[in-house]
Amino acid sequence: MKKGGSIFILLLLSLHFIAQDEVVIRIGLFDNSIIRSAQVTLNNGQYALQNGNTVLAQVSRNSTYAFSPAGQEVMVSRNGVKLGTYKRVVLASKEWESSLRVKARFSTGREKTNLYPDNLVITSKSGFLVLVNEADIERYVAGVTEAESGKGHSIEYYKVQSVISRTYALANMDRHSSKGFNVCDQVHCQAYHGISRWDENILIGTFETKDHVLVNSKIDLITAAFHSNCGGHTLNSEHVWRKPLTYLVGRPDTFCMAMPHSHWEKTVSKKSWLNYMKKDFPLDSAEDSLAVMAFFPESKTRYFSDSLHNLKMTKMRSDWKLRSAFFTIHEYQDSIQIVGRGFGHGVGLCQEGAMRMSQLGYPAHDILHFYYKDVHLIDRRQINFFREDFD
Repeated sequence: MKKGGSIFILLLLSLHFIAQDEVVIRIGLFDNSIIRSAQVTLNNGQYALQNGNTVLAQVSRNSTYAFSPAGQEVMVSRNGVKLGTYKRVVLASKEWESSLRVKARFSTGREKTNLYPDNLVITSKSGFLVLVNEADIERYVAGVTEAESGKGHSIEYYKVQSVISRTYALANMDRHSSKGFNVCDQVHCQAYHGISRWDENILIGTFETKDHVLVNSKIDLITAAFHSNCGGHTLNSEHVWRKPLTYLVGRPDTFCMAMPHSHWEKTVSKKSWLNYMKKDFPLDSAEDSLAVMAFFPESKTRYFSDSLHNLKMTKMRSDWKLRSAFFTIHEYQDSIQIVGRGFGHGVGLCQEGAMRMSQLGYPAHDILHFYYKDVHLIDRRQINFFREDFD
């Protein structure tokens, strides 16, 4: 299939029909940054600039709209001419496949530009802008799949990522309700950089799994946790977070071991390492502490030495900014070499393992069932039907 060809156009038209039974998700954009101003231009389709039900302007391709905070309101300009200040403005899409180019300027002086589908809502809070993308769930899922996976993978893998990204989003629609949106665009929820545009296989994977989600034995949406590489063994959910979940159970995974993020190393000074360890290990000699650290936690040990010292591997990962909590150490004259496996928290689906499984010919549903125990793949619109049958 050639991008821009007839089949690709048909795919986009097929995605249009998804919107007929749409779920609109509200995504807080650049949620980890303070937005001082934003510029918006038309990328595709038709838009109206609105304040409530009042249309302020029809957005044209040769116009640039600038937005900046004015107290608790938003000052709006078009091509350098001030239009007014408003409590809430919306760039409302008037047709399918509409998208906007949004350039945000942050308090640090840094700028970021992305393309976003559907509607953009702009408000002001405490002297900075709040940007919310109101997007069809399937267009959001395609964007997340691209941001979380990158380009160049198989359709079968993109089906896997689409299912778990959709499930995660729908299960966490209230995660940022206090801020006025459903999810953010950061890894705190799921990475999202706007529309998917680099690999048409992502759109195919999204379309072929449209509306499909994972549920547990009680027909509740699961927490579809995923990470880059588990280093050969996934973790139980309670080993990283507090709550045990029946479908997030650790298991051996050989598929990821030859993938790019399966192994890593980091070298630190022995002095800084021993000073760190002395806070948790009350030993007579700091050098003696090395004796209790020289092991490799093949069983995915939760504690670096023992639970009495309460030094969790996950805390050490955070403190030392390590790729994973699956590591051992090697002592040298003036340094400590940290040798580890995997990348990420290790719970749920291992992305690189799933990529390898898809390369070997495993279908998406087999990959999902490999990483999530005793789950069901169903259409989201049938959840109530199956739940009534369960009850």
